[in-house]
Amino acid sequence: MKNTLTIRNKEISTDFVLFLIISGLLGVVTATVDTSLANCLYEDLDFTVMERSVVEAPRELPGMLTVFLIGLLNSLGDIRIAAVANIIGGVGLILFGVSADSFALVLLFLVIYSTGQHLYLPLASSIPMSFATKENFGKRIGQVQGLSSFSIVVGSAALYLLYAFTNISYGTVFFAAGFFMIVSGFLFLAFRREGKVVSVHRLVIKKEFKLYYVLATINGARKQITLTFAPWLIIDVFHQPVTTITLLYFIVCILGIFFKPWFGWLIDKKGERFALQLEAVVMFTACLGFAFAGTLLPFRAALIVVGVCYVMDKLMEAAFMARATYVRRLASDEADVARTISMGQSMDHVVSMLIPLAAGWLWYNGGAAGGYVYVFIGGLAVSLLNFFVASKI
Repeated sequence: MKNTLTIRNKEISTDFVLFLIISGLLGVVTATVDTSLANCLYEDLDFTVMERSVVEAPRELPGMLTVFLIGLLNSLGDIRIAAVANIIGGVGLILFGVSADSFALVLLFLVIYSTGQHLYLPLASSIPMSFATKENFGKRIGQVQGLSSFSIVVGSAALYLLYAFTNISYGTVFFAAGFFMIVSGFLFLAFRREGKVVSVHRLVIKKEFKLYYVLATINGARKQITLTFAPWLIIDVFHQPVTTITLLYFIVCILGIFFKPWFGWLIDKKGERFALQLEAVVMFTACLGFAFAGTLLPFRAALIVVGVCYVMDKLMEAAFMARATYVRRLASDEADVARTISMGQSMDHVVSMLIPLAAGWLWYNGGAAGGYVYVFIGGLAVSLLNFFVASKI
């Protein structure tokens, strides 16, 4: 059976079209979790910053175990592992949406969702690169991520309207996101190339990837600034409602439609070193704003600066593409790519499990003057280290 579609006189793989649909659905899931999780924990469950930090350690545990989980499922092949991952994650989100306001249940269901999410993350980079031609790996990932950003824009806009003009509950929103994730899992089962790629190795640790492992480990500290503490700064210190985070995220995603394909092109054109150094410079600038805007500027001006810094820092999450393409260019066997990325992900999660606890303690015990400042000063140090290591590529 023919495995291509003709669109505007171009032959396009049916599997790639399915992958684009999946990326769109998962973009809506990402919009839901990124815009609503922090506020759900803060408003519905009355979490403190310390409780929020405590949740991060077990929630990130599946990320640390990703390399072993993919190893156990290795015989399924990348596509079927992706299917299993999204079905598991979707079940976790649905259970989180309908769960009672119990800390133990919330933690359990977030860990289930996180298991599926983290199991899929390495494959979200390796699968689109398998559709690349002439080693334009950055361009192909950038195209997929641009479409994902478009779907996140649509999802964020819908969420903004729902939160602003209806009384929709967080539970309903997370239930819908879980459903989309499960549908994505079943769409992977419709791929015609089925189990490809199947690796002969359950685990991949090779010396040629050593610099990637270091970069991935640093990213474990770097990502917590964007994932956990920048949103919490906006919510807890600047006392902003869910609509503020949703609006900022909406701006990020609109820019991402154009930024991510451009960043993928930049990786192919300038190389991974340039792209990762740019990430470090942007993070350094953003952390300066997060740390000092509140004390140096009037409230409204400080909020604007922090919002701009959040947008800048969130856009630079696209740097994961540079780490992925770096692995792909080094790999002699395509099957090693997802396993190597998963190894790096496991390493970065060792750090990302510890950072929230340490940073949360600093925030909580830093005094009324602003313990959060120390957290973002730590972010400045991480960005400098990231720049130095990236210069070794």
